[in-house]
Amino acid sequence: MSKRFLICLALLSMVLAGCAQPAPTATPKPAPTAAQAQAPAQPTAVPPTATPAKRTKVTVMSWWDITTSPSLQQLKAAFEAKNPDLELEFQQIAKGYADKMLTMIAGGGDLPDVMMLAMDKVPMFADRGAILNLDKYITPEYKNDLYPVVLQALSYKGSVYAVARDVSSRVMFFNKAMFDKANVPIPDANWTWNDFRALAQKMTKVENGQPVQWGFYFPKYNDGFYHWLRQNNGGLVSADGTKSELSKPETLEALHFLQDLIIKDKSVPTETQAKQFGDDESAPFIAGKVAMLAGSLSSTTAFNNAKVEYAIRPLPKGKREMNTAFVNAWAIPKGAKNPDLSWRVLQFFSSKDGQQIVLNTGMGLPASKGVDTSAFLKQHPDNHYLIEAMDTAEPFPCPLYGVDFFNLVQKEFDLMWLGQRTPEEAVAAVEKTANDILAGKK
Repeated sequence: MSKRFLICLALLSMVLAGCAQPAPTATPKPAPTAAQAQAPAQPTAVPPTATPAKRTKVTVMSWWDITTSPSLQQLKAAFEAKNPDLELEFQQIAKGYADKMLTMIAGGGDLPDVMMLAMDKVPMFADRGAILNLDKYITPEYKNDLYPVVLQALSYKGSVYAVARDVSSRVMFFNKAMFDKANVPIPDANWTWNDFRALAQKMTKVENGQPVQWGFYFPKYNDGFYHWLRQNNGGLVSADGTKSELSKPETLEALHFLQDLIIKDKSVPTETQAKQFGDDESAPFIAGKVAMLAGSLSSTTAFNNAKVEYAIRPLPKGKREMNTAFVNAWAIPKGAKNPDLSWRVLQFFSSKDGQQIVLNTGMGLPASKGVDTSAFLKQHPDNHYLIEAMDTAEPFPCPLYGVDFFNLVQKEFDLMWLGQRTPEEAVAAVEKTANDILAGKK
């Protein structure tokens, strides 16, 4: 190709370019908002002049501070990613939470859209009409994905009033260093009350007539011993929460068993003996002075922080296999301005995705059976016992007037745990007024 031809071709291109119409100057598009960036792609493009929709704020009341809670932070981020039209705003009541919320709801005004609620407060809030009945939102599919203990815990008079924040099932922890030092094997998962008592005696040390190491510890409040009563087919209160079950022969038999551990066997410390190692119920276990302790997932945080090696087994079997669970919850306060928006929050927090965050951040065990537990099970070889315990868990009883009843039980049982009165005497002292208290007459 000749040099003259190339020059002619270049001149022709310049002429054609000069004849073309000038292109319009493009107007730069505004950067997308966070809501637009997270929203799914739309079939038609938004015109450049359109104003992005403003997010609707949904307030969530909690006794936790979101700035120090990775669990709440992740729930907020994940919810907003799936609901780009909504923004969660967490508020906190650090002290006197339940009473302040009742006062706030009774007074109306500017109420939160969602509130955290402990399981034992659900009956009282529901009975006073302070939280909304959720039956219209709860589908059969939703129920089927939950562990049965969750629906039991969050229902009142046959209706559901809250959804799960997290669940705590109860298992037995073993201080591995103590068992290794004593050359005593940790039992298998099928151990019984008799196995447990023999093991507690074996792991107890007495010097000069005084125990210096104990095989087991349980705190002497209701939640600390209730599962023993139920495993023996006894209990604290009837299923409808209106009558004491303390005088049942099965309850008294279990109370004698527990009192004997303290007074006869000396394999369980008194509260005074236990408190010398710290106020937390895990303190004597962490100190290497108690070999066994019944606890939940939250117990592992203290153990891990203290670098205490532990093993986990189910609770020993009595006449029946069971454990107790506590369920923390989310509810919609009466007077919330848009219950349907509130439900969207509750639905996500208690969904498979929300409950995955609950498990992954150590907030608690998931209420949903569909959560992926594989990573959790890899964290500790015995973690599967915590998950399996959900299948045999029952909620701790929460009668409408339970606070006054449980306070009475604790007060009248104090002398029993010290061996200064029999279980029959302690129960008789409670039952003088127990049924009136449970009926709301005192």
